Amino acid sequence: MKALIYRKFGDPSVLEWVENWPPPVVSPNSVLIRSIAGGVNPKDVLLRKGKFSRTLARDPLPRVVGLDVAGEVVEVGKDVSNLAVGDLVFGMTNRFSGGIHSELATLDANEVACAPSDISVVEASSIPLAAQTALQALRDHCKVVAGQRVLINGASGGVGHFAVQIAKTLGAEVHAVCGPSHVDFVTSLGADVVHDHMVEPAPTIASSFHSVFDVFGRFSRRNFAEQLGTRGIFVSTVPKPATLGGEFLAHIGLNKRSRLVQVKSSSTDLSQIREWVETNQLRPHVDEVYPAARADEAHRHIEGRHTTGKIVLRF
Repeated sequence: MKALIYRKFGDPSVLEWVENWPPPVVSPNSVLIRSIAGGVNPKDVLLRKGKFSRTLARDPLPRVVGLDVAGEVVEVGKDVSNLAVGDLVFGMTNRFSGGIHSELATLDANEVACAPSDISVVEASSIPLAAQTALQALRDHCKVVAGQRVLINGASGGVGHFAVQIAKTLGAEVHAVCGPSHVDFVTSLGADVVHDHMVEPAPTIASSFHSVFDVFGRFSRRNFAEQLGTRGIFVSTVPKPATLGGEFLAHIGLNKRSRLVQVKSSSTDLSQIREWVETNQLRPHVDEVYPAARADEAHRHIEGRHTTGKIVLRF
C-alpha cells in the first residue's frame, strides 16, 4: 500500500508518500479502514521533528505519520460487534507516535465511531483529535456547566474552533481570543465576546472566569491568577514544566486547578461529537485539503500557525 512516512527527523521535506509499504494486520479487537482522508495536527509536526523521541515516541524509523483518519471499514476483527464492513467511520489512534496516514489503517474498535451522516468524509477526518481534545479539556478538566464564563485562548485553530462550539453547547458564556483576521470567523462560531489578541492579550482581559482553556499553550495558571481567583481552573494543551507540575499535583489529588489535557480517543466521545454535528451544534471548518503527495505543504501550513480550523490530507 501507499503510506506517508519519514525516515529521519527534520523539516517537512523528510515526508515521503511511498509505495509498497507493508499493510497493517487486523487484530481481534480492531478494524481495517480504507483511508479517504486524515487531519493534520500540530502533534504530527512535533513528532516529525523528533520531539518526544527519547520519551513517549520511541518507535523505530522509518515510520508512518498521522493520528486521525476517516474512511470505509473493509475488515473487522473477530471480537468486534459494533462495526461492519462498509461502515464509514472516523477516529484517532491512541498510539502516541501515530502511524495511520496510509491507504489502509488499523484502529481499535473503541477508537472509532460511525462518521456523521450529513458532512463529507473529508470533513469528518478533521474532527477526531481536535474535537476530542476540546471536549475532554472542557468537560473533564474545566468541568464546564451551563452559566459559567469560559475563556478560550487560540479560538480560531483546529482545537480552538471546536472548543468555542462545544463550550456553547455545554451552556457556557464564551470569551474567545484570536488574531485580528479571525475575529469574524470566531464570532460566527457563536462566541459571546471575541478579543483581538493584538489589542487585548488573554491575560489582560478584565473579567473573571470559571475556567481558561489555553489552546496555544503559551501561558500558565499564574498568568490568569486575577481572572481565575482561587478556584478557577486553567487547562493547557502543551506539556512544559509549569503545566506538567500542575498535572502531577492533580494526579496525586492535591490541586486540580491547573490541568494538562492528554486526549484519548473514545468511541463514546466520537459518538457524542457525531450527534452534535448531526444536530447542527458543531461544525468542522476545513481550511484546505492537500493530496498526500503534497503532505510537506500541509505540514508547512500548520507550522505557519495561521490556520483557520483544520488542514486535511486526502489519500
